[in-house]
Amino acid sequence: MLRRYIPSWWGFLGAPTPLVTSQRELKTLDVREYRPLGTPIEFRFYQRYANHPNRQSGVQFLTHYNTHQRFRVNKDFIDYMNWGREQGQARLPHRHQRVAFDFDDVLQPTRAERTDNAWFRDQDPTQDGHADLSTDFDPNRKVFSMPEHWNKMFSTRRPGEGDIVHGILPSNNLLGAVVSQSDTHGSGYFGVETRGPEEGEVPGVNAPFRGEFDRKMMQAMSRPMNKDHTLTCNNGRFSNAIYINDPKRNQALSTGLAKRLNVELDRATNGVYSKLTVLEAAQSGMTDYFCGGLDVEKLGLDVSMAAISRERSKEAAAAGDQKEAQLLLGDATLYEDRADRMVREHGALIHRISTAARPLMTLVNGKCRGTGCGVALAAKYCGLKDISEFIVDGPNIGLTTYGGVTRLLARPETSHKYPGLAEFVLLTGTSLFAGDVLRLGWTDLFTSLPDMNYHIKEWFNNTEHMHNDAVAWQLGQLLETCFKMRDAHSSAMERCAITSLRAQWIEDAFADQASVEDILKTLGEIEKLPLTDPHNKADRSSATPFTIGSVSEGIEKLQRANLRYTLDPWDVTAPEEEVAVCQAAEIFTSYVLERRGKRDMVVNTRRQQLQRWKEQREREYHEYKNMKNAPHARHVYARLEGCENTLVEFDFVFDPQTEARKVADEYEKLSATVSALQTKVLEALGMPAERGIELGWYLPTLDTCPVHTDEELMELLHADPGIQSPEADLKYPPIYFTVKRSSLYFSEWAYAVKHQLLLQSPSALKGNLELLKEVRGDGSEEAVKSLSDTIAIEYKHLVRAMRRPDFYNVGQYLDKSAEQWEEVKQQRENSLNHSLRPTRPVPNFEEVFERNVTIAGHTFPLRPRWSPRTVEEVTAQEVEKSLLPLDFTRERLIPFDPAVYCSKGDRIDGMLDDIGGYEVVPQLGEVKADGTPSVAPLQDRAHVPLVNFYEMARHPWEDTPSSYRANGYTESSMAYFKQQYKEAEKALYDEGDRGAYNYWPSKSAVDGTTEPSERKLLKERYLDEMKRKEGEVEGWARDLRAKAMDGTLDYKTEIATQEEKIYDDHYYRWFIQPGQNPNPSGLLFGRKAAGGRSEEDADLDAMLTNLISEASSAAVVEEEGPTDIVEDIPAEATATDGDAEQE
Repeated sequence: MLRRYIPSWWGFLGAPTPLVTSQRELKTLDVREYRPLGTPIEFRFYQRYANHPNRQSGVQFLTHYNTHQRFRVNKDFIDYMNWGREQGQARLPHRHQRVAFDFDDVLQPTRAERTDNAWFRDQDPTQDGHADLSTDFDPNRKVFSMPEHWNKMFSTRRPGEGDIVHGILPSNNLLGAVVSQSDTHGSGYFGVETRGPEEGEVPGVNAPFRGEFDRKMMQAMSRPMNKDHTLTCNNGRFSNAIYINDPKRNQALSTGLAKRLNVELDRATNGVYSKLTVLEAAQSGMTDYFCGGLDVEKLGLDVSMAAISRERSKEAAAAGDQKEAQLLLGDATLYEDRADRMVREHGALIHRISTAARPLMTLVNGKCRGTGCGVALAAKYCGLKDISEFIVDGPNIGLTTYGGVTRLLARPETSHKYPGLAEFVLLTGTSLFAGDVLRLGWTDLFTSLPDMNYHIKEWFNNTEHMHNDAVAWQLGQLLETCFKMRDAHSSAMERCAITSLRAQWIEDAFADQASVEDILKTLGEIEKLPLTDPHNKADRSSATPFTIGSVSEGIEKLQRANLRYTLDPWDVTAPEEEVAVCQAAEIFTSYVLERRGKRDMVVNTRRQQLQRWKEQREREYHEYKNMKNAPHARHVYARLEGCENTLVEFDFVFDPQTEARKVADEYEKLSATVSALQTKVLEALGMPAERGIELGWYLPTLDTCPVHTDEELMELLHADPGIQSPEADLKYPPIYFTVKRSSLYFSEWAYAVKHQLLLQSPSALKGNLELLKEVRGDGSEEAVKSLSDTIAIEYKHLVRAMRRPDFYNVGQYLDKSAEQWEEVKQQRENSLNHSLRPTRPVPNFEEVFERNVTIAGHTFPLRPRWSPRTVEEVTAQEVEKSLLPLDFTRERLIPFDPAVYCSKGDRIDGMLDDIGGYEVVPQLGEVKADGTPSVAPLQDRAHVPLVNFYEMARHPWEDTPSSYRANGYTESSMAYFKQQYKEAEKALYDEGDRGAYNYWPSKSAVDGTTEPSERKLLKERYLDEMKRKEGEVEGWARDLRAKAMDGTLDYKTEIATQEEKIYDDHYYRWFIQPGQNPNPSGLLFGRKAAGGRSEEDADLDAMLTNLISEASSAAVVEEEGPTDIVEDIPAEATATDGDAEQE
């Protein structure tokens, strides 16, 4: 032990000598002993005031500082206030995706306008708006913790002793009246930024929140499944949730995404513990799509680049540059292959979904388009929601329909319920909603419960004690509870596009039509019907919603845009007076300091000037009121909403007082002028006066808002600036209205449908109709093609349509918005012409659209430049050519088989790795100038067998793959088993060959056998015969029947022989994959369950046992003699017999 050494000269330096008496003892005690009252507060409770992040815990530290609740773990931050019991780390999440301790945390609302609440109220009348929408919520305002918790961060003194004024921020603390002084600063001291996002749109903040809310954090806490994070998953113990996560492109599936989704769905639905796999869309507030189908932008780019490359290849070959021509031809082939691969991957994905090994559910939480409809409807379980919508389009962009929906439309069930619906949907591209799909029978699952994927995960997580035999019960109970909608009802369940009257219209126009020309001819005859015709019935119409909710909001918007015209008194100028130069003394003397009671007041001496000002204001106000109540003449423009493009104009005098006197009803007086204006509009449009319409004010800002009362009408009349064209010579200022129809007549519907058909691609229209005929066959149920064959036929029509100029020159650009066309215009102005290589084509608006076109009496301000332009110009030879099979030598295309493509995709991915990978050899395949190869070709001495090992493992006569390990039997053993079982069953229960099986006598017959003769007969005819026949039955059948009666039948019975097991392909699979366990799940098949027999079975067995024992004893007595036969003899008869013997 080291001791301190004190030198001898220490005392001569004048330093004080160390104390070794009581003072040192006191000092030691004071340091080592815990004395609460003698220690400062920050030392007594040092855990509270430490600056180390690990010590800062508690609600009092709810601040925006970086040190709050964050510490580093493996170069990443863990934030405990954004941490739940889920998997993963929620670092900087979206505010709709934040976690605060558990799934039931209350999240902040979403900022929305009043119109959004009205829309939700229309969807579900049981709710008053939406619970998560708020009109006054400020998402940028930072709210800190309550002031009573500010004992650490906001005090300049000791942390626990700062005086706090509770009036700075709102608080419920009762100490607010006691505290008078504070060193706490206000919210401005922290410099919080409350301006909101300045770059880009944030859903729910400065942009509408589309799609579903992620209340239970299922999407936010999902983990990515690919490097682009366009596919994520959130798996439970026995369930899988897979999300399509590409909201910026409306969930469109690229080639890579479709292939990855195919692989992940195959992996999830083949998992041993996968009881249910759910496919849904992660919308994140940016989209309301479930699946957008084919990526039309990428598909169009590849096809157009292939066409450009082939055209330039021909030009290079004509110029004599063969090398450049070959390069361009190779580029064209690569582009075509890439486009073809995308189409094939989508078809393979739909086939994979339809043939999933284990239960797969698609929760359709948005719109489906094209192949997205097939992805949603091909699953075994398709769960619909309020916002489900199916867009079966194609001809609108120059393509034919693809995705397998043609099979559903071609079924006879669809034609029986709604004749002509298949042709109507495939030609017009009309959307189908949840109500239509439920009525068509494509699925019967519908739910309005939010966060359904979370409830599915919890359902299977909380029933993990159930073994796999109960999967069917679990799934059935889930569907019965959450998807049948017996107790709860949603109005969106009735949201449908095909009403009963519309179905009659569709039948009249589209059913039993041979060609597109006949359909257009029928629609042309219907649209000429007058509105007064008795056959021209009216159906309710859902008009386009107004962009602004009320007139007051529209006037506010005009005010912000400096477009409002007003004569309000508070906006007029001050009364005119002479401007006189006055001295400062005069201004000072105009104000006098007077004493009134105990107060000193400053009094203005310019009372006359104030009086003139008040009189001027009163005159202006009276003039304003008189002008507001006076009649006003306006030149009214009214445009009918719809494709008719009807505009009427007339002069109208707005006089509320005169119009109100004509009406007796007090309620109608409020809208008398509006009613008069509606009557005038209907008269100008040539419509019946009793027709229901709704007027909307058309603002100069290109917005519309409804007009309901005379008060609103007069307000907008004085606020509208009355902008007019300089060429128009009008007597009165103009006012603009839009007219919305609340009902739609049969003739108007026919006009709109024909207008839509004339906008579509004529070639695609005819191709779609021929596609439907080819899939439907002769109309019988047996003739309808299967899903795989339907996809193959749709592929044949689609690949031919997408190589036509209609698609790659016109159709691919039709979905662009006005803003995107502005960007394209700028891009065309700034782009350079490249001569060496074809670059990405930039569309020209005038080459895509043609203006002011009139076809069959319909006028189009803009119409796509289809080639050919009309349906009549499409020749019969082109239609017949589309029905021929694909020819590789002529079209460079081969037929598509989804099943084969899926099976190849399972194996090709790993084949390169199995052979040792690949090596990149530069200049391989190139030729020198003298014709010799630049690199010598590889000499391959490998021997490749001609027969697949899997085929060798099968029986040579068996072409159907069957597996003992997968099914418990093979095909041949199952056939033999069924034959033997039928023979045994007939020998046991149908000995008389009557055709009806009598398995056992009835209970009444058994109970009625009381006489010995009947028992003997029962033994001879039934029991002995049954025993003899049972002895003749093979042992396996007898044991099988005994197990079936006991309820101990195995889950999978092995009835295949050892030879069949040896020649089983799935059995051999484990031997050619070394290191793989033949039973990876660890499940033991053939587990014996507890025999649960009912009391009735036990009573019946006991009764039969007693009968057999009694019958056997009776047989023994019969052999020994008749004296032992016991009979019921009366006592008198017995005594008489005895007396006779004695005599």
